[in-house]
Amino acid sequence: MSLVSSSILIAAVLIMYYALIKIFSVLFRITGLPREKAAFQAVSLLTNAGYTTGESEIIVSEKTRRHIATAAMLSGYFFSVVIVSLFINLFFSIDFTVFDRQDAMILIGFGGLFLFFLILRLPFISRPLDKALDSITLTIFKSATKDNYISVLDTYGEDAVANIYLYKVPAFLEGKCIIDTDIRKKFNLNILMYTRNGQTRYVTKDTIFSEKDTLLAFGPLASIKEAFLLKDHGEKQLEHAESKETNEITLMSNYGYQIMAEITVNKVPAVLDGKSLIESRIKDYFSINIMMVSRNGNPVNLNKDTVIEKGDKVIAFGPYDGIHAVFGEKSGQ
Repeated sequence: MSLVSSSILIAAVLIMYYALIKIFSVLFRITGLPREKAAFQAVSLLTNAGYTTGESEIIVSEKTRRHIATAAMLSGYFFSVVIVSLFINLFFSIDFTVFDRQDAMILIGFGGLFLFFLILRLPFISRPLDKALDSITLTIFKSATKDNYISVLDTYGEDAVANIYLYKVPAFLEGKCIIDTDIRKKFNLNILMYTRNGQTRYVTKDTIFSEKDTLLAFGPLASIKEAFLLKDHGEKQLEHAESKETNEITLMSNYGYQIMAEITVNKVPAVLDGKSLIESRIKDYFSINIMMVSRNGNPVNLNKDTVIEKGDKVIAFGPYDGIHAVFGEKSGQ
């Protein structure tokens, strides 16, 4: 490969690498991560730099995030190999005994590339660029998704400001004016604005939401997920209401990303099936603490040998995503 070809390829790969970091940041935000954490996780995974055990829990505790993380790690490994090989090829293509015009042009080119990335950091450049990449990624995601998705814009303790794209309107909102839904009373949420057909509108007492609307909501993040994610609330719960194989998860209280929940175990999750609490390592893998278990109306004396059985009522404390990953609709698969 010629010197010029190697240089052009390196520049193209670095630009693609930068775009991938932005795209994976958006994907993590769609799953409910705040902007800062989403960007940190994307950079860590794509650069194969790794991250702390505490930070990794928010990734491994939720199935969608695990899939995104896997794709990011594979992409990062591929690009790392390509970049290293291109730099090696470039190094061996340079004749260090002779400095000609071509070498000067390559140095100027790399200087320009460095300046290009510096310019991308300027607020009046980075903001519209981030917005454009967000829009492209979300448009692609909308065409593939079969669920509502939540993009967290900012967090304030346990509360969050989030965009919610309605693939399907939850049952408690369908065909109802917002004043008739008691959304504030049920979920402690405020819908601030909504976007329909590209036009942003204020919410009034007579507003009725439709599919493909994008809502701007403020309230506890756990409540936003409970209200709008179909797998956790609304349509899919109604579809499976007759099935005794679906566990019932009731939110008791929330503390940011941590919640206290009561679970009626109609189907023992695979991670707990036939295993004692200590054998399942539910605390190590999912950061979930089983606080209480009742069986046939009587409390069970918890110890390391306790086995969760079908029909038990469990009170658990841990990450919202972790509890739903273990005890949720598809936990037994």
